[in-house]
Amino acid sequence: MSCLNVARIGNVHNLDDKLLRSLSSVIHLYLCLTKSMVASCNAIKFSRLIEFCFFPSCYVDWLEPLMIFLQISPKLKTLTIDTDYGCLPPSWNQPSSSTPECLSSHLEIFGWRGYRGREDEKQLMTYILANSKCLKTVGIFLLATCNLEETQKELQSMPRNSTSSQLLTSSTQMDWSFTGVL
Repeated sequence: MSCLNVARIGNVHNLDDKLLRSLSSVIHLYLCLTKSMVASCNAIKFSRLIEFCFFPSCYVDWLEPLMIFLQISPKLKTLTIDTDYGCLPPSWNQPSSSTPECLSSHLEIFGWRGYRGREDEKQLMTYILANSKCLKTVGIFLLATCNLEETQKELQSMPRNSTSSQLLTSSTQMDWSFTGVL
């Protein structure tokens, strides 16, 4: 039986559980998270997922579903968050469960497109950097609406579990395909 390797799910408002479950074998997932998907997130385990590109919908409080995805994707090596087109800021609550396996054992590349430097974004960034032991590359595309120099300094000063990780920041478009080096 063949497996689906790559899936790109756009802004689908009524995605049923059966279709979402059929994606559990994908290796590369590009997902625009909508309200209808949030409830289904807990029911799936992405045991093969190594690349996850996450596009939160403008109307979804997306932090909890992202944390669920990290918990159910143990082999994840590449995570990209794309909030470039404007969306609700994440409502940060320190995760109560254990550190996701992907952060402690596999995540090598992390990118955030549309980072604004808001307090909740800083807390999420700090959590990911502090808990990712295998991180090699962090690429952050800063929106021009934030104080670029100050935000770059804040990012550089955040504690990192992986001391050899390279932090790249930019306020101009660059190649955001994280399948290699930025």
